[in-house]
Amino acid sequence: MNTREKILTTAAFLFQKNGYHATGLNEIIKESGTPKGSLYYYFPNGKEELVAATIKLMGEKIQHQIEEELAKNSDPVQAFKEFILDLARDFNEKDQENCFSISLLALETVSMSESLRKTCIEVYDLWTEMYYHKLVDSGFSSEKATELSSILQLMIEGAITISLIRNDTTMLVAAAEKIPILLDNN
Repeated sequence: MNTREKILTTAAFLFQKNGYHATGLNEIIKESGTPKGSLYYYFPNGKEELVAATIKLMGEKIQHQIEEELAKNSDPVQAFKEFILDLARDFNEKDQENCFSISLLALETVSMSESLRKTCIEVYDLWTEMYYHKLVDSGFSSEKATELSSILQLMIEGAITISLIRNDTTMLVAAAEKIPILLDNN
């Protein structure tokens, strides 16, 4: 892992654990074990630039996870159901602090920065597009896939957020169980 990745990975963990406002740059430097100059070299515009890069990194990691999970099964009902159940299993195997979601960081920063709001939109749109392509590739019309991919995004992100808040997977499991109903007819 290079220095930039080390800074971003540490920042992602600390922002998830403590939130944006409670995480200082000095804490990120200390926890990452990188020199202060490195943080300002990679992120010369400060904390907001670091947060945007962190959101993008987390978004890319989650994107790869979505791609891998949805590719495991050609049946969209099974693919989405297993994807959500895998999220629940991952949540149970790790402590809450390591279950990354951009939702909490997005909610905390959206009103303070138009740039960060747009970065979050880009990440969410990318995930929704991945859901859309899985549905279209599975035979859904473009119109139906557009509608369903948005609903899937809302359902999955909502279930993740509530699971993080409650520190249990009840909502993720409930969401997975509703996938057959949601995707019932082409």
